Amino acid sequence: MSEWTNRDDRQADARAEYEKIMTTPGPDPTGAYIDAGVIGFVFGEMWRRGVLTPRDRRFITLSCVGAMGADIPIETHSWAAVNSGDLTVEEFDEFVLHFGTQLGWPKASAMNMQMMVSAFKYAEHAGTQPQPLDFEPWVDPDDDDVRRGRGEAAYRDVHGQDPPPAGTAFRGRAYLDYLYGEIWTRDRYLSRRDRRIISICCCGTVGVDSETREHLRAALATGDLTFEELQELVFHYAIYVGWPLGRHLDDLLVEAATEVGAIDA
Repeated sequence: MSEWTNRDDRQADARAEYEKIMTTPGPDPTGAYIDAGVIGFVFGEMWRRGVLTPRDRRFITLSCVGAMGADIPIETHSWAAVNSGDLTVEEFDEFVLHFGTQLGWPKASAMNMQMMVSAFKYAEHAGTQPQPLDFEPWVDPDDDDVRRGRGEAAYRDVHGQDPPPAGTAFRGRAYLDYLYGEIWTRDRYLSRRDRRIISICCCGTVGVDSETREHLRAALATGDLTFEELQELVFHYAIYVGWPLGRHLDDLLVEAATEVGAIDA
């Protein structure tokens, strides 16, 4: 049974949720898109669903709007993530680094710019001076065999299985040495679970089924995310990238869940 008995109450709750999440006044319902879409369903229903934390939902949203290259949503959601307190600037900065490994430095540069703008704006509103980021520095250099060993160990930790052979420069230097050995091992601001959420959303949005399927399977097998949490991730993801991509990710989730025994075949 619905928690609302009339449209006015439902819209009032939806508008209040918008203002809580976006930290700005809600737009007037001047058309169907705003009324039944943005205010009504996105904030009135989806953002209020629970299961995932607000911080989880920030990572999903930022990954999706960044992947789509949606300038205004990138700007508004970057500000909301910082201004709400759901993400610290350092967490946002680390998110941008991981996002860059998934979708490339050009898209990450646009996200990084909005992160910096939001940080300066936040300091201005608080009446303080912007402070240098307390970021986790790049790992100290190591011998090639040590670096490769760290990457292979990180891959096993992330995926629960042995890494693929490092038969090319990309698979060795870029994939195992850097992505797994030097990015997935960074744990000061993002957990493995955080990185998993970001990776699923980024890989899913650009249609890399093999990588997406592997992260879904590993998320369930390692316990990073439950089947219920991943269903909720798909629900939220579909809002920002569209129902067709949402349906496809949902299909991949069902396949992965069946493979690991999270649901019956």
